Amino acid sequence: VVCRQEGAMCPVDGEGRFLPVIRELAGRPVKDCDKDVLRALRERGQLVQSRSEVHSYPYCWRSETPLIYKAVPSWFVAVEAVKDRVIAHNNRTRWMPDFVGERRFHQWLVGARDWAISRDRFWGTPLPVWHSDDWEEVVVVGSVEELRAAAAAAKGNQEAPGGRPMA
Repeated sequence: VVCRQEGAMCPVDGEGRFLPVIRELAGRPVKDCDKDVLRALRERGQLVQSRSEVHSYPYCWRSETPLIYKAVPSWFVAVEAVKDRVIAHNNRTRWMPDFVGERRFHQWLVGARDWAISRDRFWGTPLPVWHSDDWEEVVVVGSVEELRAAAAAAKGNQEAPGGRPMA
């Protein structure tokens, strides 16, 4: 975990180009700047080691362009905060076959960590969250019934909770 609060700095935009905060590289694609980054680190005395390593690299299956890893905001479920309760409930659950709950699932629960549930792409986990532009009003829908009730209440003004237009 790099940062558990807002403000984690990522100097790369959504197109994979450096932002103006990195003046020397601003606007340039990240993958084109490896040598410049190494040179800058060397000049500042911050380069620990530099070597080439042959390895496979991930590419987008649609565009065949290299993928980059970058820090992005994400929503997490605080699993670690409720792990003991979940394990206790699992121990009271009757599993068929019983080894699933006693071994496989139990071991998974014991090692459970906070879970990133959001994705920054259209095929990610949809989150039923509506919010106002200033985030003063936030509605998290917890069931299909709640969603139906909110949709029915908003039908007259064609907005969902939080002022977002209904699609």
